Amino acid sequence: MYARYNKSFSAKLSFYVISFITVLSVILFGIFYHYSTKTLSKEAEDKIETMAEIANLKVSALLSKVEKIPDNLGWMIMAYVENPDSLFSITRRIVKENEEIFGCAIAFEPYYFPSKGHYFAPYSFMSGDTVKTMQVGSEDYNYFEKGWYKGARETRYWSKPYRDAGDPDVITTSYAVPIHGKDGELIAVLSVDLTNKWLRDLANSMKPYEGSYTVIIDKQGRYIMRKEGETTIGKNMFQTAEEASEPNVARLVREMAAGKSGSLVVKDEKTLSYVYYTGVFATDWYMAVVCPYAQVFGKLNQFNMYMLIGFLLLLVFVYIMCFVAVRRITKPLTRFSMSARNIAGGDFNTPLPIIRSKDELGELYESFQFMQHQLTEYVEQLRNTTTANEKIQSELRIAHDIQLGMVPKQFIPPSGRETIDIHAVLRPAKQVGGDLYDYFMLNEDEFGFAIGDVSGKGVPAALFMSTTISQMRSVAMLDTSLNYIVNVINRSLIRNGNTSMFVTFFAGVLNLNTRRLRFCNAGHPYPIIIKPDGTVEMFKTADNLPLGVSSDYEYEEQECYFASGSQLLLYSDGVTEAQNEDAKFYKIDRLFQFIEENKNLSSKELVEKIIAHVDAYAGKAEQSDDLTVMSLRYEKQKGVRWL
Repeated sequence: MYARYNKSFSAKLSFYVISFITVLSVILFGIFYHYSTKTLSKEAEDKIETMAEIANLKVSALLSKVEKIPDNLGWMIMAYVENPDSLFSITRRIVKENEEIFGCAIAFEPYYFPSKGHYFAPYSFMSGDTVKTMQVGSEDYNYFEKGWYKGARETRYWSKPYRDAGDPDVITTSYAVPIHGKDGELIAVLSVDLTNKWLRDLANSMKPYEGSYTVIIDKQGRYIMRKEGETTIGKNMFQTAEEASEPNVARLVREMAAGKSGSLVVKDEKTLSYVYYTGVFATDWYMAVVCPYAQVFGKLNQFNMYMLIGFLLLLVFVYIMCFVAVRRITKPLTRFSMSARNIAGGDFNTPLPIIRSKDELGELYESFQFMQHQLTEYVEQLRNTTTANEKIQSELRIAHDIQLGMVPKQFIPPSGRETIDIHAVLRPAKQVGGDLYDYFMLNEDEFGFAIGDVSGKGVPAALFMSTTISQMRSVAMLDTSLNYIVNVINRSLIRNGNTSMFVTFFAGVLNLNTRRLRFCNAGHPYPIIIKPDGTVEMFKTADNLPLGVSSDYEYEEQECYFASGSQLLLYSDGVTEAQNEDAKFYKIDRLFQFIEENKNLSSKELVEKIIAHVDAYAGKAEQSDDLTVMSLRYEKQKGVRWL
């Protein structure tokens, strides 16, 4: 299927359209989801905040009322303080007239009433629908050590939740205030008890979503109320935060303990919950309303699911419609591709699908017709051109063979002469080139050699080269004087009328008896000489004009002693001007250094190593100049070796 898609233009175009629609839809869906979630979260927060504020007001009103009870009834205690038994009726009255109050106690200081002993604390509490009264102070219930009593000795005090002394099944929270005598001394602590039932009933009436519940803590983090069915005795919210693996639980506790308001998403046990928290007015309590996240954002998630399913169905529908429409529109392209293959196979008259429309397909039809006509003409011209090129290439190969056939390959010298070790290689940059070399015995005593480089490349340079070699051999047979040979060749080249070409030329004649070397350099690069002691030097010569430049110029030969064991290296500028892939030249310094490192080689070995070294330097760079290297070594021994 992938291969089919990879070859189908309609499938690709449909895929691109669907991809664009998908990316655009995902972006729009993301924006919609972000803002809808933000809006729904704000609505949920406002809803919960409103209900929390209403409950807050109710709780605050109730607690304020409870806090006023001791203030309003404190005078009664002072009025009846002379009759301790009458205090039981005061506690009964407080419980009976205030339905929010579960119990009321007036706990006196030790031996405040000598007749009552160390403990005296009249206490009334609700038991069902009746009010019971008792004295709760005893060795078993030492209220002096209770938190509500000790906390209220100095100031008003809300105690942490505890089990009531009168009914252990009831969880109670006490509000206690100190009672002072006429002289300001502490005589008793008045405490009113509230059960968590009224607070839970109030919290249960505040359920913005199904499964919601309310948590209330005091400023020490102690639970006043938790989830229904969970005990609050001895529980602390900071401890809960330490035990929880969810980091937002600890953050929620810190925010609530700091008295801040806000909302968080918290994982409550294994349920994700949305929590709104705020302080309870006029108290040191803090309230958090916990709502299941699914209840708050369930409708949004359900709507998003329906929207996603609809979106996927829409994408499938759009893809099918695009695929069918694009395939119908591009069907002629399939026929065009078949015609194009036939044309590529050489059938230039293959029929094309008929397109009558004036759109891009119509233009394609006209382009194919024009291409068929042009290809037919081009192929015919190509045949003619190929035939002509093959003829030219054949002639060039013949010319190449003829040119290389003009330079010497081997020569059998007269016997009894001292050895001349000579080797030369000529490699044209094209099939034919303008470099030349030659060597032969001029007579029984003299050995002649020459190397040259014609300006220019290709066939004209090759003709110029062949003319130079022919004239050199003809003139050398008449007179071995280099003055005569070089001047005659120069005038002959100019007389032929090709003023745009010239040749650098180095010719030498070595007398095998006297070891005198006569030479003439017409603008050619200086040779390099390896002396018998191994010293490598430039073979400096007089600077003359190249041949074919001026007919009035007179060339004169030079002469030196060529000791046995000397070796002369001659080369064309195709060696020193060879370029590498970075267009940098080989240069004479690199050649000179290479010869010093290989000065003990024979002529053949040295020439072949120089050419290999130049090729390695050039790498894959195409060379634009002919390359010629000749090495001549003169040795004092019988027998002559020619290579």
